[in-house]
Amino acid sequence: MFSKKKLAALALCGMLCISGMSMTAFAETGAETETTEAAETQETTEEAEEITSGEYTYRIDEEFGGAVITAYEPKEKNVTFPEKIDGVTVVGLGDFIFNNQSSIETVTIPKNICHIGASAFYGTGIKEFFVDAGHSMYKTEDGVLFSKDGIAIVAYPPKKQDTSYVIPDGVEEVYHGCFAGNTYLTELTLPDSLIYIDTWAFAYTIVQSLVIPDSVTEIGTYAFAYMTRLTDIKTPPELLNIPSAAFAGCSNLENVTLNEGLLEIGQGAFAGTAVRSIVIPPTVTNIGYCALGYDVNLTTSYNTLIIYGLSGSIAQTYATDKDEEYDYKNDFTFVAKTEAQLKEMLSSGDSTGEDESSAVESTEAKVIVEEESGSNSKFTWKVIIIVLGAAVLCVGFGAVAVSSKKNKKSGKDKKDSSEKNKESGEDKKD
Repeated sequence: MFSKKKLAALALCGMLCISGMSMTAFAETGAETETTEAAETQETTEEAEEITSGEYTYRIDEEFGGAVITAYEPKEKNVTFPEKIDGVTVVGLGDFIFNNQSSIETVTIPKNICHIGASAFYGTGIKEFFVDAGHSMYKTEDGVLFSKDGIAIVAYPPKKQDTSYVIPDGVEEVYHGCFAGNTYLTELTLPDSLIYIDTWAFAYTIVQSLVIPDSVTEIGTYAFAYMTRLTDIKTPPELLNIPSAAFAGCSNLENVTLNEGLLEIGQGAFAGTAVRSIVIPPTVTNIGYCALGYDVNLTTSYNTLIIYGLSGSIAQTYATDKDEEYDYKNDFTFVAKTEAQLKEMLSSGDSTGEDESSAVESTEAKVIVEEESGSNSKFTWKVIIIVLGAAVLCVGFGAVAVSSKKNKKSGKDKKDSSEKNKESGEDKKD
């Protein structure tokens, strides 16, 4: 019912606890990364032999047909990648290749590079990207790196000092770690064309508000993690899964409106947030380990969390879920609502409920079942009870009437019999 694999939980806990460390460490220890191209590339990286040549470390990648740089410590601020290393054509950049090298200010992508790994530029001091003229795979717009066709925004400069940015219309994917670590942007507008938001896409940014377009159908693990100024979020209507740690560490995130049709909330999805009440759609069938109501370390729970959901649903189960083997025990208040009430709360964005204060003050009952005021069901049951009562009374009156009639008839028969006996006696006497 719940995702409580111990190794995965421990890995997730470790990643969330060490928020000050580089994302390289997270990538190396992550146990629940999506099966994406980046994950497959990382797996290939682990299997292939790495070769160090001067300031470059690379591997031969058969898929891309050349050398993929996996580590690079440049001496200059303005980086231009070589066409070849040891006579082998450079075709790609691996994940996290710069490992937080803040001295780098610009990067030029040459024509020979056709692949850029996840969060390749995270932690650097890059202010602007450049791409060789005539490149078949990439382009830049105002120093921001895009795929040539404009469908994907690949990397936003970590040290670009603009405070606002509008992702152009037509972009369908925000690439892995694209905006991660930028501490200048406070306003960010996402296009209605957007479909995919990859892992770590907006992590560690200071964006204060973010509207996820209705067109988005998939978000990656840690996509919005540690956005400490984010206060409100509404998930898009076609989203089926909120993955592990998607909003972990968003310490000021208080108001969360989940979409109808959502199926799963992953491990630690809202760990370390300010969420203290939440409405769970009836469609949700799985809520992962420490998904709600826990600190970022996944050990401290907030027993003031109020969960609104359907009676008998996974939401109610999660409120008191426990597992002695993993020392896991929830003690949250569950408030039962009807499907109609939940739908209304979700559509209005109301995650507090009318009786939140009474629920918080409750010291005995941790499960509160509310009747739908003036509901048709309540009225129907009253009618049924009244009809049944009337039927019982009618049957009772009928039985009494029949009994009375029988008694009268019996009395009359006895009287007639007595008179006949009397007449018979007189005849005999005569």
